[in-house]
Amino acid sequence: MKIYIDCDGVILDTETGLFDRYYQLKESNPNLKKLQYLQEMDWKSWLKQAKILGNSIEILKYYNPQGIYILTKVHSLQEATAKIEFFRSLSVKNDIIIVPNEVSKSSIVEAQGNILIDDSNKNLEEWDKSGGISLYYGNKDSLYTRITSIEDAIRERIKNQTGDELTL
Repeated sequence: MKIYIDCDGVILDTETGLFDRYYQLKESNPNLKKLQYLQEMDWKSWLKQAKILGNSIEILKYYNPQGIYILTKVHSLQEATAKIEFFRSLSVKNDIIIVPNEVSKSSIVEAQGNILIDDSNKNLEEWDKSGGISLYYGNKDSLYTRITSIEDAIRERIKNQTGDELTL
């Protein structure tokens, strides 16, 4: 079983303030599209200022790289490169799997029997439909709590799907 952890909104708070500048630019350039804005963004600078959520980096280092992968959607190769360089600069050795924004995460990796920790209901619903086990990461959660709660979630999911108890 593999554990996939979303980057944006789970490991890093890259979303707070992300579109503030976009809306300012949009006032002077009404034709500016969000995708264009995201593709032209200075992702290296943005990631450096992003808040690390909980102790997620230390937790990733602790589990290096024991079946835990970073699974992140990106809007450009620049964003992908910046994310990889960012995590490597912090000595995070977990595999980083890049997902083009237009593609579902389960199209890139096998969801069946694997776990996704994500803050996006859309991603989690799609993961479930593909036979995966989804765990919602809310703002008050800690990544450590989510990872350590996986065993209980697996037991409950299997019980709900088969009616059988699971002993791990």
